[in-house]
Amino acid sequence: MKPIKKALVVYFTKYYSSFLKARKALEKVMTVYSTHRENEKYIKKMVGKVDAVLVVGGDGTLLRASHFIEKTPVLHISSGTDSHEAFYARASEKDIRRKAKLLAEGEYKTTPLMRLESTLNGKKIPYKALNEVFAGGKKPYHTARCLLIVGSRKEEQKSSGIIISTPTGSYAWARSAGGKLLQQHENKMQFIVREPYTGRIARPKMTRGITSSPITLDSKIWHAGIVVVDSYQKEFPFNKGSKLVVKKAKQPFNLISF
Repeated sequence: MKPIKKALVVYFTKYYSSFLKARKALEKVMTVYSTHRENEKYIKKMVGKVDAVLVVGGDGTLLRASHFIEKTPVLHISSGTDSHEAFYARASEKDIRRKAKLLAEGEYKTTPLMRLESTLNGKKIPYKALNEVFAGGKKPYHTARCLLIVGSRKEEQKSSGIIISTPTGSYAWARSAGGKLLQQHENKMQFIVREPYTGRIARPKMTRGITSSPITLDSKIWHAGIVVVDSYQKEFPFNKGSKLVVKKAKQPFNLISF
């Protein structure tokens, strides 16, 4: 692989000490630029000027940074604490010295991870989902009504929202919601209807499924409907009349491993 000569390190302030250890090790073998995860403008500016992006923190920091990265390979560095899962981490503060040298020598590999891209009312949502896209009510105790369309199948749903996940996302929120674990090579999406309402009239059958076809949701939510990508703080309005289309993104996320 291409030797890493310039890297951008993105960190979460909660793990600042881990960031300092990682930066110290990296600076011995490459040029390092760094910023905290809130500095989105700087991340966007630098991501195309470096050979790799290194993220120090938990999965939330990695997911947040992924929204501003296209082709540039990314290494997730765990802080080594028990406060986060670090599902995507392939390095830690304990072994970063050794792995920094491997990066500089080109002794690493990248794995393309499927992402999702979405359009809302015909406009592209600027963030690609590495884990999942959620559509539903802002308040979970309000019923979220929508028409779910997958290929030639469609069904009206009343629920607390719908999760559409990637294979890697199937190990996160989708798993907690009762979804199936998917292998990355399956390269398909999974949808899960959360807490589907069943009553005298409503007898839903399309409450979960795996597909390679685009998934469309037509909102019938009167108030406070939202779409969220990777549980990121940005919420997009999804009220009655809105149309969300989710499909496999052309550009995968390139995760570094050794």
